[in-house]
Amino acid sequence: MLELDGSYGEGGGQIVRTALFLSTLLKIPVRIKNVRVKREKPGLKRQHLHIVKLLKKFACAKAEGDRLGSLELTYIPGELKPGYYHVDFGSAGSISLFLQTVLPLSLLTPGKVEIEAIGGTEVPMSPTIDWVRFVYLPQISSVAKLARIEVLRRGYYPAGGGIIKLTAEGAVLREVGNLKSLREFLKGKLNLFKEKQGLVKKIHLLSIAEERLRERRVAERQAQGAVEFLEGIGMQKPEVYRQYVRSLSIGTSVTLWLEDTEGNTMGADSLGEKGKLAELVGQECAQKLWEDWSKEATVDRHLADHLIPWIGLAGGKVKVPMFTGHLETNLWVCERFLGEGVFRVSREEGTIEAVV
Repeated sequence: MLELDGSYGEGGGQIVRTALFLSTLLKIPVRIKNVRVKREKPGLKRQHLHIVKLLKKFACAKAEGDRLGSLELTYIPGELKPGYYHVDFGSAGSISLFLQTVLPLSLLTPGKVEIEAIGGTEVPMSPTIDWVRFVYLPQISSVAKLARIEVLRRGYYPAGGGIIKLTAEGAVLREVGNLKSLREFLKGKLNLFKEKQGLVKKIHLLSIAEERLRERRVAERQAQGAVEFLEGIGMQKPEVYRQYVRSLSIGTSVTLWLEDTEGNTMGADSLGEKGKLAELVGQECAQKLWEDWSKEATVDRHLADHLIPWIGLAGGKVKVPMFTGHLETNLWVCERFLGEGVFRVSREEGTIEAVV
């Protein structure tokens, strides 16, 4: 059984999410100690418990220590099983972070998987569900025959209540537990050798606001703030999509993503909050995208850590805008499962490469 120290690096939930993904995929039992000990409220959160709860059915897994606030989790995976699964967080827990574990597994399950999750779609300290849909999913969707995420209802903090449906018709893997055959399969499906930035081909902007904010034109003003920033630095005007939605709590979000001529996609997001100008929400989102793009990166700051397990499995090379705590943590966790030295990292050039 592999043992991990949950206090490593930023000591947060990233270790749990990535470990559960790789443990399930590679059929390696894992024990995580000191879970989230560096956080204000240490131990397992509801978000992590709902991942484990799902995997007990989805992956026929067994677990010990899977309770709220637990500082130690033992997880023994079984076989991934296609079918329909329903998860209700009962809070505004992040669906996007939940999907960081669950989405990759659904793509690699032999058969059709449908997962309906109820929780937070746009919440603090987490990418928006639109970032997952339009930035992350396109990078990995070629692994499955079909993969999509539908947003049936938005869920903002504090009430949550957002509903998404993930559908994936995974490819049949003959030897999921064999790392060599898995790598050969993924190499034929993924193209993660993206170390060169091209020219901006298209920029997309999605501005969302709860229906009760329509009179104040919040969605329009968020979009305006982003457009004015991008035009001010000489970038092209984005394709703008605005939407008002009904939700249990009032909230807003802006998600931006661009495509370049080398086939790279990167994005950024920003959430509204009470007392914050809508124009500033849009501006901050555009500024984050510009910061990552201006460093000649091929992935954004969120996409970098999401892709690390895939790069470790299939090989590839990316140029990152910065080495975040989540990125450093994911490199460490992946090396525990895949072997020391699987990554070649250049902090001076901002590149991460895995030759497998």
